[in-house]
Amino acid sequence: MHPLDRIGALLSGLDRRRLRVFPDGWGQDPPDSQAAFGATAPLDIAWDRPAVMGPARVRRGAFTSPVARLLAPTARVVPVELIEPARGARGHVVLMPSWNDHGFDTRRKLASHLIESGLASVIFDIPHYGERRTVPAPLQAIRTVRDFMVMGIGAIAEARALVTNFVDAGPVGVAGYSMGGNLAALVAAGLDVPVAVAPLAAAPSPAVVFVDGPLSAAVAWKALGGPGARARLHSVLGSVSVTNLRAPAHVRSAVLVAGTRDGFVPPAQTETIHQHWPGSDLRLVEAGHATLLWRHKRDLAQAVADSFSRTFGS
Repeated sequence: MHPLDRIGALLSGLDRRRLRVFPDGWGQDPPDSQAAFGATAPLDIAWDRPAVMGPARVRRGAFTSPVARLLAPTARVVPVELIEPARGARGHVVLMPSWNDHGFDTRRKLASHLIESGLASVIFDIPHYGERRTVPAPLQAIRTVRDFMVMGIGAIAEARALVTNFVDAGPVGVAGYSMGGNLAALVAAGLDVPVAVAPLAAAPSPAVVFVDGPLSAAVAWKALGGPGARARLHSVLGSVSVTNLRAPAHVRSAVLVAGTRDGFVPPAQTETIHQHWPGSDLRLVEAGHATLLWRHKRDLAQAVADSFSRTFGS
């Protein structure tokens, strides 16, 4: 494990106010995870006027979540941002957020590198994140296990809808880092239309991170009932896994990236997705979980760009 990852794991176990996960227990029974993979309907995105910022053109918009019925009223409207090359895009990639990645700032940095490859980035707040929080910051946004499951179901359903929305504009892909990589993989595997996909530092399911990995120290185990809670949580979070979904033809062109010293998502977890997706490309980088994101953004952006080339030949 990289030293910075070790420090991060230690801090996650000490910060009881900001990072404690599931402090309000299980919540109500989670909805059926298949709601994430239902039929996609056309989105009605209300776009603001674009603003030119250097080599990029940026537009903000909003749409109603396709799974609004599962969400609190304050979380039903989805803020979205489109960052595209001012000269025009050769493709659009939906960028999924990492754990605790509220707002768009972190993904904008990756989007700035994707501009260099002619790719536009579509960034949105998933349920309970950013403008869709249902509790005030700095409290942990995910209060219950149900919150987590609704977050994941909403994120997948909304990303699928966005991918479908941009299909007519040309090649489309989906990518993300850490939790975002897991979500991107689930989105891609659940689509029949060809999409480029780049899961970065991704595990097949969140169970690996929150039950078996260092972040388990941040889980409010007493709120989950103590003995037996680990097995139950592993079962619930592991019920939605990339390895439980078929591998459609387009995932054979996926490009995956893993840090060799990643203490949060060990490279063996990304290797599991790679093995489940025959023909995919797995790239190993000498880095930990934090340093892979901080110091290797160009490598991550190149993986995304290469996934488009492998999938669409451009």
